[in-house]
Amino acid sequence: MEGVKLIDIKEEVLAENKGLAAGIRANLASAGGCLVNLMSSPGSGKTSLILRSLDHLQDDHRISVIEGDIDSMVDSEAIARQGILAVQIRTGGFCHLNAAMVEK
Repeated sequence: MEGVKLIDIKEEVLAENKGLAAGIRANLASAGGCLVNLMSSPGSGKTSLILRSLDHLQDDHRISVIEGDIDSMVDSEAIARQGILAVQIRTGGFCHLNAAMVEK
């Protein structure tokens, strides 16, 4: 079509993130660990699901939670009150965590 220029990038935008995430998963697997990524809209029940899951899992498994939030620590504080190590990542405006944030 005239007036349209195609630029073919040949590399996924998130290729670097995927590679870093694969390294994180490999390190956890070699240590016998597991990582579950839970994402959804605000207010959809993620923290409630985590807290209920912890009720059932914490006696038999060593668990910690990495919590991402734009500015609040409310969810990580609720997890810590349950006796679970919680690491809060303040994303500074991003609505998700990427592999580099989790790696730190």
